[in-house]
Amino acid sequence: MPGWLRFAVGFWLAAAFVVWNGFFEMFVGRGERDYLIAQANHDLGLGPGVVMDAMMAASVREAALKATIWGVLVFAAGVTACVLVRRLTRRETGASRPPA
Repeated sequence: MPGWLRFAVGFWLAAAFVVWNGFFEMFVGRGERDYLIAQANHDLGLGPGVVMDAMMAASVREAALKATIWGVLVFAAGVTACVLVRRLTRRETGASRPPA
């Protein structure tokens, strides 16, 4: 595997990690907000009582799943682009197989 391809795959792996972290934080933050709103409604007598552990556990599970989906999509798109560029460059140079 050429050096540029290794670098590109590493870049997309790092980008997917950053995307995963960003989406995870966003979805957990959304769960925190939902808990605080539900708790405030309960304190005002407008809703049932809520348990923080239960709400946040569900929020973290959902956040991990959605963040993983987005991270995998970013990584797959990046690696697909790398493979397509590799094929196009080999086709233009006339090389049928990479050097051993």
